[in-house]
Amino acid sequence: MADSEGSSEQDDVSFLRTEDMVCLSCTATGERVCLAAEGFGNRHCYLENIADKNIPPDLSQCVFVIEQALSVRALQELVTAASSQEGKGGTGSGHRTLLYGNAILLRHQNSDMYLACLSTSSSNDKLSFDVGLQEHSQGEACWWTVHPASKQRSEGEKVRVGDDLILVSVATERYLHTAKENELSVVNASFHVTHWSVQPYGTGISRMKYVGYVFGGDVLRFFHGGDECLTIPSSWSNVSGQNIVIYEGGSVMSQARSLWRLELARTKWAGGFINWYHPMRIRHLTTGRYLGVNENNELHLVCREEATTASSTFFLRQEKDDQKIILEDKDLEVIGAPIIKYGDSTVLVQHSDTGLWLTYKSYETKKKGVGKVEEKQAVLHEEGKMDDGLDFSRSQEEESRTARVIRKCSSLFTQFISGLENLQSNRRSSLFCSFVNLNEMVMCLEDLINYFAQPEEDMEHEEKQNRFRALRNRQDLFQEEGILNLILEAIDKVNIITSQGFMVSLAGDESGQSWDVISGYLYQLLAAIIKGNHTNCAQFANTNRLNWLFSRLGSQASSEGTGMLDVLHCVLIDSPEALNMMKDEHIKVIISLLEKHGRDPKVLDVLCSLCVGNGVAVRSSQNNICDFLLPGKNLLLQTLLVDHVASVRPNIFVGYVSGSAVYRKWYYEVAIDHVEQTTHLNPHIRIGWANTAGYVPYPGGGEKWGGNGVGDDLYSFGFDGSYLWTGGRKSEVMPGSQVSNVKKGDVIGCALDLTIPIITFTLNGQLVHGAFRDFNLDGMFFPVISCSSKVSCRFLLGGDHGRLKFTPPDEFSPLFESLLPQQILTIDPCFYFGNLNKCVLTGPWYVEDDTAFVPNPVDTSMVTLPSYIENIKDKLAENIHEMWAMNKIEAGWQYGDKRNDTRKYHPCLIQFDKLPPAEKRYDSQLAVQTLKTIIALGYHISIDNPPSRIKTVRLPNEPFMQSNGYKPAPLDLSAINLSGKMEELIDQLAENTHNLWAKERIQQGWTYGLNEELQMLRSPHLVPYSK
Repeated sequence: MADSEGSSEQDDVSFLRTEDMVCLSCTATGERVCLAAEGFGNRHCYLENIADKNIPPDLSQCVFVIEQALSVRALQELVTAASSQEGKGGTGSGHRTLLYGNAILLRHQNSDMYLACLSTSSSNDKLSFDVGLQEHSQGEACWWTVHPASKQRSEGEKVRVGDDLILVSVATERYLHTAKENELSVVNASFHVTHWSVQPYGTGISRMKYVGYVFGGDVLRFFHGGDECLTIPSSWSNVSGQNIVIYEGGSVMSQARSLWRLELARTKWAGGFINWYHPMRIRHLTTGRYLGVNENNELHLVCREEATTASSTFFLRQEKDDQKIILEDKDLEVIGAPIIKYGDSTVLVQHSDTGLWLTYKSYETKKKGVGKVEEKQAVLHEEGKMDDGLDFSRSQEEESRTARVIRKCSSLFTQFISGLENLQSNRRSSLFCSFVNLNEMVMCLEDLINYFAQPEEDMEHEEKQNRFRALRNRQDLFQEEGILNLILEAIDKVNIITSQGFMVSLAGDESGQSWDVISGYLYQLLAAIIKGNHTNCAQFANTNRLNWLFSRLGSQASSEGTGMLDVLHCVLIDSPEALNMMKDEHIKVIISLLEKHGRDPKVLDVLCSLCVGNGVAVRSSQNNICDFLLPGKNLLLQTLLVDHVASVRPNIFVGYVSGSAVYRKWYYEVAIDHVEQTTHLNPHIRIGWANTAGYVPYPGGGEKWGGNGVGDDLYSFGFDGSYLWTGGRKSEVMPGSQVSNVKKGDVIGCALDLTIPIITFTLNGQLVHGAFRDFNLDGMFFPVISCSSKVSCRFLLGGDHGRLKFTPPDEFSPLFESLLPQQILTIDPCFYFGNLNKCVLTGPWYVEDDTAFVPNPVDTSMVTLPSYIENIKDKLAENIHEMWAMNKIEAGWQYGDKRNDTRKYHPCLIQFDKLPPAEKRYDSQLAVQTLKTIIALGYHISIDNPPSRIKTVRLPNEPFMQSNGYKPAPLDLSAINLSGKMEELIDQLAENTHNLWAKERIQQGWTYGLNEELQMLRSPHLVPYSK
């Protein structure tokens, strides 16, 4: 923890450096506590008590790594440069010494997330923000500046181990603070100061330099004799007689129940080297319990509250002797020396209080299917055996993290199931909600589903395979530790509680919503844990489990049934044993889902997986499906031939986007030039509107079954002259017409009103009696034509892009007016894959920019101008007015009592002091906003000694002198040269000013139009600054 450049200080640990591990402690709440965070299922920080030596703190949750340390100016440059980059973490800075005044990035060691000032506030102090963990380090939320809490230290000095310091959030300029609220300790970012003491945990240099040595906090296995390791039995429980520790070989050597963490019994340098005679606790990772000794000197696992220093601390020894060496605190609270090495050092474990040695006793026991086997139970003895030596084997990081997740999930699911059992007995949902934190349960399930997510399809092959291997290991560890059974038990309990109506009283409130979410997430999690894992799926290859699966499937609502279908699909794909056990009634349940919920592709996937297993046809399932499904039904097969239909659209997109400048009433027409029947089917032609949220016009595409044209799915709305079409269903609007009523020479008008919303059509100027109402407004709408071969038609969008045959309805605009100033209109196919007859395939189609313009000016609400800047805002406002007036006069405008855009008269071409209050206020606000924006963009404004008087530009009387005697006099800035960085700032300010103006206009009801229309509130300038 010193400057890496100074060789004399290379091993000095009195200063903090980047990559060092620290704990932040304080006594603000009346007791010594450490800042801690969990990261899995709970992002908020909390406080871990470290005052009582007889109750071991979970320091693994308290360790933060100083990942980066930068000056504030360097941080601003970094954030600005990285604003367009994605990814996690920073640029890295080696082992740099930390100075007061630096901004630091603190990474939580356990979760690999970053300590951040969150945007939420759950404290009683409404001016404070929550402090927690964030998955990425982008922006300023994760950066904290370090300041001395003592007058003996000053800004720019090196930060020493043990110093008291103050941490300030860069994003909110609030202090990292802790306080008592309602008898509970909370951590937040507040205007109140808390002094934090730096407790050293370990150094980055020592971890990098001495990779193979054992450190405090390491997760490892105790190997005995090379073929067995210290673990707990698979049937372990807290009941007397079953709370034992054993030596076991075989598969357990790769399972999570054989993992232990060595925790030095001290707070300072708890992550330092483990040396001989250093007292430590040995913690079992998946149960969270500690190896301890009871009053009969028997070895067992004790809970945290019982893990006193006397009962649960051990030494590592080189050899057995009667010496009992007790080191003083000054010899213990050091980083230590690299002595004990993985795989190289043989150690003996001695209980510190009794002096007994960790050894074993052998006994014979019978195991089902194996017969008599010898088992070894770990015990404590005065002398032990000759082969009591143990070797350490470090666990993989992925393995230890999964073990921590298992401990968290085991605790949470056990508490959840216990709460459900209590609810079932006392039937009081309010007690259940107080006993179980449903929000934490939801977050935990979300994190678990992400934890077991499949690798993305576009990932590199090697990386994808590594992800698959890691995923299989996680799934195996969860199954081996019984978490899969806990999930199944929770699903059963949830179904019982739901079916008996115990949670009806919560319907509509937050707890009720969380309950519904949990019900769906449990099935998704179950599917994620078994997907692609034959061992886990094979658990369902017995009659009871399979019947359980189908009973859940048949009784579920549509949303929950989807999750259960995922589970069933995974079982059938990855477990041929389950596939061979399928019965007629099982297949009937699946087919009933088709009739209940429609042609759901997930149901069809399950039916497909029934028909083929491992590439071999399953004749019994195929025959059953044919017998039960096909007769008299067309659920699977479409036997009619249909004409190929193509869809085209112009590159125009309109929609209802909050805060955007898009007009909301549009009209266009389609002229039919030629219609000819070429097959046994009538010509296909439909005209209407489609939505970017899901319109995929080809058979099998889009949601559910996709479609052959506009109106065949839920994202498009069409008219064919006789029927209105959407979702593949038609509604007759022209009585007596059995087929499409469109013929050559017809003109179909399409009107879209997004304010209601409603879509109407006209045929040759006559309104069609039927409309689409109250459809989903997500996405952007565009006009579309779907037609078969030998049909010719034209878009009439208005203006030069096809003059309309009929006048649009009142307040509706021709669609061409939505074109941006520099946009080139094109007509493109909605889906095109080339000419298969000529073996020509197209590449990816050009992706259109279909996003609506929503001005987003820089947020300056948190910016406060220094007093010396306040003094210049009035002068800046006046100069803004003078520049505006000069530009207006150059454009041909002149003074007039009333504004006249035709004759170019403007009443504001007067002195700044004589402007109307509203106009003067606008210029002042623009000046203040400009100054605040400069600061918000990361720049600093300073004032040099200006000349006593700045010259003004001397403009000629003609044409600048106005009839009222006013002549603009802007400041002469010709002698000022701007740097490249300043030019960049000017572009940013110009864009921000445009966005401010546009946002104000949109709030006043203005929308985009090709021409300026004061009465209709349309403006051609309501477009992105770049356009």
